[in-house]
Amino acid sequence: MATTAGTAAVIALVLAPTAEANWTSSITAASVSFESRRWSDELYSQVQFSGCHTDSGVTKSTDVQMWRDISLQPDDSYDNKTFTACFNGSTSNGEWTDLGSGKKDVYFQIMKIGGSTFGPQLTVNSVSVDTTKADG
Repeated sequence: MATTAGTAAVIALVLAPTAEANWTSSITAASVSFESRRWSDELYSQVQFSGCHTDSGVTKSTDVQMWRDISLQPDDSYDNKTFTACFNGSTSNGEWTDLGSGKKDVYFQIMKIGGSTFGPQLTVNSVSVDTTKADG
């Protein structure tokens, strides 16, 4: 029954009103394979997590991967980042600078929690996305 509850977890996102530019949000009780909202970007995206914890209380990392959303085709993946600082009262930072030129829809996905592809659920008090540092 706990597995069913975990799979059907309510994931609360407070979304920014626009698909472009910077935005902030939060994640509540996300399982591995959770996908963020999509946003439009060119060359660079930065994702920051603050205030990370899991329902198990012992997990101290999460793997985050950036993806390009391609309609009616498999999405293209970019490199994976392991976030640990957000579990220790600091902010975890991932920067993707290899997104290529031209506007595209991108998103991040939780690939692992605590090194595992199943198990604990992740809550992040603050998720920030910056799309401006290297653009323009």
